Amino acid sequence: MDDHQTQLKNINRRTVLNYIRKHTHATKAGLASATGFTFAAVKKILDELENQGLVRFACIEKKAVGRNSAMYEINPDFGYMISLYMNRKEIHVAVVNLGRKIVARRRIPMENRCLSQKELVEQLLSSVQEVMEEAGAPREKYIGVGIGVPGPIDMEQGMVLTPPNMPMLHYLPLRDILQSRLGLPVYLHKDTNVIALGEFWNEEGRGSESLFYLDVDMGIGSGMITNGKINAGAEGKAGEFGHVTIDLNGPVCKCGNRGCLEAMASGIAVLRDFRTELEKHPEHPLYPRRECLEIDNLAQAYREKDMIAVPIINRAAFYVGIGVANVINLLDPEKVVLGGLFLRDFESSYEIITNVAVQRMMKKGNGRNIVKSQLGADAGVIGCAEVVIDRFFQEAVNGIWAKN
Repeated sequence: MDDHQTQLKNINRRTVLNYIRKHTHATKAGLASATGFTFAAVKKILDELENQGLVRFACIEKKAVGRNSAMYEINPDFGYMISLYMNRKEIHVAVVNLGRKIVARRRIPMENRCLSQKELVEQLLSSVQEVMEEAGAPREKYIGVGIGVPGPIDMEQGMVLTPPNMPMLHYLPLRDILQSRLGLPVYLHKDTNVIALGEFWNEEGRGSESLFYLDVDMGIGSGMITNGKINAGAEGKAGEFGHVTIDLNGPVCKCGNRGCLEAMASGIAVLRDFRTELEKHPEHPLYPRRECLEIDNLAQAYREKDMIAVPIINRAAFYVGIGVANVINLLDPEKVVLGGLFLRDFESSYEIITNVAVQRMMKKGNGRNIVKSQLGADAGVIGCAEVVIDRFFQEAVNGIWAKN
């Protein structure tokens, strides 16, 4: 078989695999209809993929009229990924199977810790060893390692640059270090980009080709999926949505500018504003703790309808809503997914954000394309695994077919 025929066969195989991956299950008739391949061609491809262990029989689709059909799914036990998702509070180390299920996990607390880079790397490697032992999968089943870190990063060099809240990562060539020590392919991405990819392949993202993920956490960042791929920008530094200007005369941001969305609506911003207001109210129960407030204190006050906390959170949600409207007006993505602790801890913020965005969108609608993250606290771990899974299905799988 010549190279052209081989490439064509591999494209057809990937088309079938990615359809099943996107829809979780598929029948032969459904695949033939969606891909335009003949039923015989689909059957042949599925037989090959099943023999190689990449797909498996899932269940019988029962129909009211006509014959029942066999449904197929990606075999989750064909391979495993190691996920390393890092933020200022903690590092998540996990093993995830090809079906996107977390099978083992460790959390490394990071708040108030000053680790050297050597100590950090050794702790990462130790935790990786622990989750691999817990997962119990053979070493040869591991496909690769996905890492999500706060930006900025140098994707070409595989290096973390200068994330302001994690100084121990500054200029750390993390990709090459872990690739050398683990003997597996390692893929380094900005944290919000991996979450965006995870959300894209999750239920809310299925059926879309473009998705914008907005992470409203202690900081604010974003990730963009275009034509099913991470859009990291010309130099891999796209997604700094927290630094769009909302108010020219607003508070000074850590980037040096005034009125950035992050300086007005992030977890750090609402804590700052809450602390400032508490100074005027010595009778408030949280007044004695005003210098050491945590976001959990503010979240509890908000749930109790505290009249200092509520206006602060509602105002921040209003600013985020303006930001979402700007995204839709500029990029018109099929889906906008909102995530981060702000959405988890302040439940009514989603409604405020959506209502404000709908009012300011040039394209009139009801906001149904603005959705909350369904992955929640697992978004980072699943997203890191998805980076490896995506690379596997697009490229590495060719090597399996060549061997067979």
